[in-house]
Amino acid sequence: MKGFPNMKDHSHEFGAKDGKTFIDCRTEKEKEDWFARHRKDKGFNSIHSGIYYSKNLLWGDSKSLKKNIDKLSKKLDAKIINKI
Repeated sequence: MKGFPNMKDHSHEFGAKDGKTFIDCRTEKEKEDWFARHRKDKGFNSIHSGIYYSKNLLWGDSKSLKKNIDKLSKKLDAKIINKI
């Protein structure tokens, strides 16, 4: 991630290599279940935690990772680089 005021460029790792998420064609019901399981996890709403990026990128509004990255980039006013 680049462009945060007063912060060095940094990265966050999240998700499991073999995990299946909303962007991997999981259903709306599975997405709802994921949110129900994780919404009380520590860091769920913190930009400094991996679960925040799972929530917004892997289980975001779109099944397109690119669209989710673009939306979160705008929200955070920062450049997000997909290293996959």
